[in-house]
Amino acid sequence: MKRWYAIIAITALLAGCGNRDGEVIEPAVPGDNEQTTSTVMFQEIDITVDGEQFHIIGQVRTDGDAFFYRMEQDGEIIQEEEIVELEESAPEAFQHFEIMETFSENILEQEEPPIIIMYGKDEENNEINPNYVPVDTEGE
Repeated sequence: MKRWYAIIAITALLAGCGNRDGEVIEPAVPGDNEQTTSTVMFQEIDITVDGEQFHIIGQVRTDGDAFFYRMEQDGEIIQEEEIVELEESAPEAFQHFEIMETFSENILEQEEPPIIIMYGKDEENNEINPNYVPVDTEGE
């Protein structure tokens, strides 16, 4: 008789654990929770400095129609984020870009060189693939 009580108790326990009031758990589909991110790649970057002006030319490949950059020096942002618009969105080809800016006098007087950070952004406005490019201002 004790066996029957044990079997009934286990059956009731298992039945209680499995009942979810009609809640259906869908299986996870690969890729459902993945964020789609933009890609950005830079190549052939050349920087020239002429006094207080600097000029960056290079090529970028991105699946968007723009990329971003900002300038930092010694860990502090010295120029807020700027956007570089590209002529067209061409994720399969590199496109030419140019950036021309002017340094302030106090930037040139610092020991640490300024660093240009070029990057793309994903759909949630997070930086992706940042490229850190120091600008040699010594000898100017």
